[in-house]
Amino acid sequence: MEQAIIRDANPGDLTALTLLMNELGYPTLFEEMKERFSKISANSDYKTIVAILNDEVVGMAGLAKGIFYEKNGHYPRVLAFVVKQNSRGKGIGKALLNTAESLAKELGITTVLINCGNREEREQAHKFYYKMGYAVKSSGFVKQL
Repeated sequence: MEQAIIRDANPGDLTALTLLMNELGYPTLFEEMKERFSKISANSDYKTIVAILNDEVVGMAGLAKGIFYEKNGHYPRVLAFVVKQNSRGKGIGKALLNTAESLAKELGITTVLINCGNREEREQAHKFYYKMGYAVKSSGFVKQL
């Protein structure tokens, strides 16, 4: 089985990132992704990594570095994480998360947080995160203003 290459995302990945955000369930137009990525990539506390398989972007993880209130130190939060439906089960998600964890360890960070919705279509993602050693710690709340 061919192994995915994990690298930093770049503006040449915008079409693929747009498709991945749509697959994740967030309707996104190319111009919207272009604007978002421009702001995200200009912020040193954010990092977007992509998985490449057979010269195609098949997955991505969007990370943001935060500062704990409840203890000393920083954490990376995985804000967006998706592998193309037809590329799942090939170790791509594992490679993306392992890379995110390695990046954290390089910075001396020992905790990684992941955002994941509680919707039924996220059930497989939850199983994957459990398998990768993550545990549910809290619930988030949102209010549209």
